[in-house]
Amino acid sequence: MKSVHKFFTENLHYKIIAVVFSVLLWFLAANKEITEATLTVKYIIIPAGDYQIVDYSPRELKLKVEGYRREIIQLKEEGRVKVFLRGELPQESGWIEWKLNKDSIKLPFSTLKVKSVSPEKIRVKVEKLIRKAVPVKVELTGLTGKVKIRVIPNYAVVSLPEESATSVISVKTEKVDVSEVKFPAVIEVNLKSRYRVEPQKVEIILEAGDEGKEKTIWNRWN
Repeated sequence: MKSVHKFFTENLHYKIIAVVFSVLLWFLAANKEITEATLTVKYIIIPAGDYQIVDYSPRELKLKVEGYRREIIQLKEEGRVKVFLRGELPQESGWIEWKLNKDSIKLPFSTLKVKSVSPEKIRVKVEKLIRKAVPVKVELTGLTGKVKIRVIPNYAVVSLPEESATSVISVKTEKVDVSEVKFPAVIEVNLKSRYRVEPQKVEIILEAGDEGKEKTIWNRWN
């Protein structure tokens, strides 16, 4: 009886550490195990060219994937992938039928591989966009005194539906508070638009203005 008690109590801390390490090693091995699983996931569509996605059906895909168990579990929990519409799209807006393949599906983990996808085709409603160059409008607050403002570049190219072309006459920057900015200064700021815009950022160059002169906005060629 004493020998049994001694077996369980002698060097107890070493035995506890050994058990903990065994559990950790098992956990790591289980999560690094390569396995296959079939998941139902939501997806977003990334169009190629000057199109935007208006609608699509179905809203979910059934994927058979292969990879590490841990990443498959994460994918199952997050449940969202990207589908790229590569290739030539129709010349007009409307519904199209698009055949899916393994290469058109982008998973959030590079170690995961798509083995199969269902359904093989999806229906997508696309809207053709036009590209329009519009001036950039600077949104600054906290300006005091005379200041010269340069915007580089001072225009942006917006991709928008044809029916909205006449209503979009400019694109604005995010609002920037310059009340504590010391001149001269260069500020990189994002452009904000509900449409795709290039570039996504511009530089605002602020310089102290001459007395008696109005605030001016210079473009890059002045």
